[in-house]
Amino acid sequence: MVATMTSKGQITLPAGLRRKMGWKAGDRLDFAAAADGTVSVRAVDSGIAGLVGIAKPADGRRRNLKEMDEAIAKGRRKTSA
Repeated sequence: MVATMTSKGQITLPAGLRRKMGWKAGDRLDFAAAADGTVSVRAVDSGIAGLVGIAKPADGRRRNLKEMDEAIAKGRRKTSA
């Protein structure tokens, strides 16, 4: 997949890549450059927005306190990685 950079340094990520990665408008991406010239990118959960949806699974069932604590811990690990 190829993207072209504008004179302002902006690129549009190809739709196929956005779909494959599950990225959508407003997502924050973290870029890291390696010494060999390669660049890696990953989505970053930030602040309270990263916690949206962790208290209630998609199946609609309520979580017990232990499950909520586990979900919070998992969210913290993701944002500190």
